[in-house]
Amino acid sequence: WHRPRGGMFRRLPSATAARTAGSLIVARAPALAQRLVPLGLAGARPLAALTQTPPPGYKPFELPADFVAEFASRAAPFGFNGLGKLVYERTYARPTPDGGREHWHETVRRVVNGTFNMQKQWLERNELGWDGDLADAQARDMYERIFEMKFLPPGRGLWAMGTPITEERRLFAALNNCAFVSTDKLHEDCAAPFTFLMEAAMLGVGVGFDTLGAGLVHVRGPSASSAPRTYQIPDSREGWVQSLRLIIESYVHGTEPVAFDYALVRPAGSPIRGFGGVASGPGPLRELHESTRASLEANKGKALTVTTIVDVMNLVGRCVVAGNVRRTAEIAFGNPNDPEYVNLKNYEVNPARAAYGWTSNNSVFAELGMNYEHLVERVASNGEPGFAWLDNMRNYGRMNGVRDLSDSRAAGGNPCLEQTLESFELCCLVETFPHKHGDLADFQKTLESAFLYAKTVTLGETQWPQTNRVMLRNRRIGCSISGVAQFIAGRSLGDLRDWCEEGYATLKAADTAVSERFCVPKSVKITSVKPSGSVSLLAGATPGLHYPESRHYIRRM
Repeated sequence: WHRPRGGMFRRLPSATAARTAGSLIVARAPALAQRLVPLGLAGARPLAALTQTPPPGYKPFELPADFVAEFASRAAPFGFNGLGKLVYERTYARPTPDGGREHWHETVRRVVNGTFNMQKQWLERNELGWDGDLADAQARDMYERIFEMKFLPPGRGLWAMGTPITEERRLFAALNNCAFVSTDKLHEDCAAPFTFLMEAAMLGVGVGFDTLGAGLVHVRGPSASSAPRTYQIPDSREGWVQSLRLIIESYVHGTEPVAFDYALVRPAGSPIRGFGGVASGPGPLRELHESTRASLEANKGKALTVTTIVDVMNLVGRCVVAGNVRRTAEIAFGNPNDPEYVNLKNYEVNPARAAYGWTSNNSVFAELGMNYEHLVERVASNGEPGFAWLDNMRNYGRMNGVRDLSDSRAAGGNPCLEQTLESFELCCLVETFPHKHGDLADFQKTLESAFLYAKTVTLGETQWPQTNRVMLRNRRIGCSISGVAQFIAGRSLGDLRDWCEEGYATLKAADTAVSERFCVPKSVKITSVKPSGSVSLLAGATPGLHYPESRHYIRRM
């Protein structure tokens, strides 16, 4: 199949196809063939998804045991005078079958094996050719660079990669840092943005959302003439999420009221084996149901309001935090000229929201040249709203003055806003530490390895069709840098500029090579500067661009 620039796809004879330049799609190239399906074109083999379990007799990738054993006696370079090790043992060292905890060299082995196992399954399933010698060399290099903390996967990757979460349950969404969902299609599915945020948050993904759905649906309230239906909530993530959907649909569609049976939800204190920690019991979920009903009840008889949208999202965030599913993060985006939105965190106006409004950062979609005076009072009071210039996010891939429209479909961003995103899109952010490198050449090799990790994560499909449609097209990732202040102190600002420019060119070349190898599109975005969290503590690095305010800190864990 060939598509001339601006034209339609048409089938070419094989001899012509061999000579044709441009958009050429071969029916046996599965990643591209997937893109033919919406066009209704025949002859394309469907993409072999990683969500399918491996076939019988499949041999997973494993680093040689003697190679890993060489690192068992090496001291892991944890930073900040022991703080990094403490954070690792608290947050990322998984339980072992003998009742102990992983050591650093074991965590790195699990992560690297999981990464290359994803690659192997992708390449073999799609008959693209698995090069075991190349994989072994790249895996050894990746292992050493992660062990020495020249780069680190995101915390979600350190915790989940290579575990039953990905190897057996195929929950690849858990490897991603962040997501965004728009409410602009609530009239098509009134519950989808809320349930997406809840499920993603329960997987450890930070989620942004907007308020464009205000006014799109009418809140009728449950039917007063219908007997309630009872939903027995399964003891699962999916069961909790479905319960939220049922409440929202009953209020928007005016269907029968829904009652809940919590008998199957495991009691408080029970172990959560997959994601770690202990269960909270049904209490936080019951509270979410009651508070969501109260919010929708206050909106009954009117079009859905901005307040209700943000309330339900924030109430979900509070439930997830209380439910002991690690941390959660949210960001809300609204209209800067809407007093209702701007005052959501004005607790003199909305005192009841103080109990849950803290679960999201609230920002506005600012316009270039707008008047900011009416927002200054709120910013001076509590630091919010923040400002996101969506036009810039869409028009510029890099803030270098070149308007390339490379991200023209961006609709929002993640909770720390270092990454633009389309609705229902996820992104994996991986962190590099330039100050841990002796020269630029070594840093470039680290960038290639870090990029390979992040691009591999994009091979894993999710449980959300809307997300898969976007991610198959965008393959968005973010190679980040941390320890910037340390690098400048040890070298210079000029060196940082040079390393960043050379590093970006290295990543562009890596994207071309890896994308061709995996037969997937090149990534719509490849860099970010994330503010970082506990991952930078492991490496003893200042987070992102942050500048240290003091020489010494007291950190309470």
